[in-house]
Amino acid sequence: MKPTLLILLAAVVMSTSTLAQPDRRKSLDQAVSEARERYDGRVLSAETDRRGDRESYNIRILTKDGRVKRLRVDPDSGRDERRPQR
Repeated sequence: MKPTLLILLAAVVMSTSTLAQPDRRKSLDQAVSEARERYDGRVLSAETDRRGDRESYNIRILTKDGRVKRLRVDPDSGRDERRPQR
């Protein structure tokens, strides 16, 4: 093979490996930080709930007005599973 073809082939292989999507799954810490910012309160508890092959984060926040907000966050989408979808 010609050297230029090898260089071109190596460049294509390297560029396709960098195109792979990074892991967008949220960690429990990330989900807690986002929930704290969204509801402006104090986190009472946060835990990972595993049921079968599904996983979710259960987060409880005490809001400034004294209410307890319960969230169930999907780690893959980052959405609160308790909120109705529009």
